[in-house]
Amino acid sequence: MDWKRKTAADLAGLTIDSHAHVGVSIKSYCLREYPYAETIESLYHKQLVEGIDANVVFPFTPELYCDIRTLVDTGRFVPAENPLSPVPYQVENELLLREVYEFCPELTDRFLPYVCFDPGREQAAQVALLEELAERYPIYGIKIVPILCQTPALALLDSPEFFAFAAARDLPVLFHSTSQEADKYSNAGDILRVIDAHPELRYCLAHCIIFHEGYLREADARSNVWVDTAALKIQVEAFRQGPPFASDNPADWFEADYSDHCRVMCSLAETYPDTLIWGTDSPAYSYIVRRQSGDDGSFMEFRLKGTYADEVAALRALPDDLAQKVSNRNTLRFIFGVD
Repeated sequence: MDWKRKTAADLAGLTIDSHAHVGVSIKSYCLREYPYAETIESLYHKQLVEGIDANVVFPFTPELYCDIRTLVDTGRFVPAENPLSPVPYQVENELLLREVYEFCPELTDRFLPYVCFDPGREQAAQVALLEELAERYPIYGIKIVPILCQTPALALLDSPEFFAFAAARDLPVLFHSTSQEADKYSNAGDILRVIDAHPELRYCLAHCIIFHEGYLREADARSNVWVDTAALKIQVEAFRQGPPFASDNPADWFEADYSDHCRVMCSLAETYPDTLIWGTDSPAYSYIVRRQSGDDGSFMEFRLKGTYADEVAALRALPDDLAQKVSNRNTLRFIFGVD
């Protein structure tokens, strides 16, 4: 079937959630962590309750490529000898696109699917598969979560085929990002090095870069970079706990009232009105997991609880024009390169 690719004009004026996961985390399910799953249909009903018009969506995790027993027992992402997904994200990307376009055709117009990419493994094979998927389905962007793949963002510098694919199809790239020095996979400083090496693409750094003032300013200074607010409520909650969630140097902290995530949202949007993009991180606006954080075998414990309504409340706290900017106009500039 020939699905029509939506344009910026088709989405003008809509409230767009720019960051949501669809699929399942087998590791989280096995370890009794939360959340562990989301479907297009369940996300649609959240949209209806909260008055959201559309969602960017991408696969939840890359686990079908790894040895799941090793991941569950040790937290280490080790490729399986006979993986359930022969190439990283092969199954997850195809299933997401089939869910959006084939399994739930009545909901297709509400979703903008991104594909995921492992930055450090089988890059050429991944690109070949993405080329095939892009011929079959409209794709709107690429999501990269280095810490879940346990391969560093800097590994992308060894993948010219990735950048050629994204540039040829004018696809933006959304990175999971942190400002924690212990994170050797998704640190914003490394991601900015990748961005500067390939300025031909548009990029977004997720999770407010954990409110690191220096990195926020660096993102704002680049015309091809945006920052999203995904899981803002629990990001603020974690930030209040201080190191290791926040930099141990207060001079790095974005100045805001961290007693309330809605106040933080207002400060961010007022300071960076052209850079900020709203997203919920559904269903990971809650995050109750134990996750490997570095190649030294260290782990971070997360016991953070939020709701979809919490993320929407942050958006609704903004004046109408600013809310429209961060949930539509900035989002369309990132995805399509135009308002």
